[in-house]
Amino acid sequence: MKKFYPLTGLVISLFIALLGYALRLNRENIGASLLSFTISFVNVFLSWLLVQYILQSKKPANYGWKAIAAVAGCMLISLLPITITRNFAEVRNRIDAVPKGMNAVSVLLLTRGFVIGGFLYFIAYLLRMSELKRHSELENERLKQENLQARLSLLQEQVSPHFLFNSLGTLQSMVQEQAPREFIQRLSEVYRYLLSNRMADLVPLRAELDFTEAYLYILKERFEDALVTRIDISEDAWQKKLPPASLQLLIENAVKHNVATTENPLSISICTNEDGWLTVSNSLQKRNLVRNSLGSGLRNIMERYQLLAGLNIIVEETGTRFTVRIPLIT
Repeated sequence: MKKFYPLTGLVISLFIALLGYALRLNRENIGASLLSFTISFVNVFLSWLLVQYILQSKKPANYGWKAIAAVAGCMLISLLPITITRNFAEVRNRIDAVPKGMNAVSVLLLTRGFVIGGFLYFIAYLLRMSELKRHSELENERLKQENLQARLSLLQEQVSPHFLFNSLGTLQSMVQEQAPREFIQRLSEVYRYLLSNRMADLVPLRAELDFTEAYLYILKERFEDALVTRIDISEDAWQKKLPPASLQLLIENAVKHNVATTENPLSISICTNEDGWLTVSNSLQKRNLVRNSLGSGLRNIMERYQLLAGLNIIVEETGTRFTVRIPLIT
């Protein structure tokens, strides 16, 4: 929204009109001086609004051209009163009393408009620059506050993982059995990976696979023989990249939407193809009701691939299997 500073314009208009009134008071009667005062006040105030409009408009973009346009507009506004009232007898007599008549009056008014326009533009320009500087300072202050808040949040996040890993380490040292110790170790690896890569855009497939194996170990402790996994990744693809936790989201999606029992285990396969794509496929054993399912996992992966690489993932569903193919980024 444009800010025209009407109060400032009124004060400036009143000052200029009073100055003109004081200069004419000894040469004109009070009635004529008051009329001139009113015309001058309206003239200057309209000029002020025009200057503000031009200064804050998008075109012309250059402040030099804005100044030329503003001053030219003020000169035209200065001619309006005499143009409108020139046919009145009193005004016509006053014009005829001036040497060279209307031409001299027009030149005088144009000069007056030029001076007033330049003065008004100078004041408006200073106000505009002051406003922009104030907005810039407020924006810088806001960014500074956001930066401080982000740093504080980061420090708070760093405290929590240290406490978590220390607690897991203490718990692991207290447990003697191998199976619980292994579970705690894998759980620690899962959280360490998620925390270490939470700000990363892409991670190597090798690191993602190590994390996925730790996550699958935890799932197998829960599902035991009800979950069967197969991983077949070529070494050529290890250094290619993908968004972090993509595999974990796809595996979680498969477990959440499908039934897994010992009699009818859920099979999940992860493999690479020669075309440079990674395929995650699971047997289709849909649950009748899936709670808290908003499709956020697949949508998250789709949006990240679009933002990072402008690529799409491929989702395929047959009668027996659900397959997601994601491109590996070099």
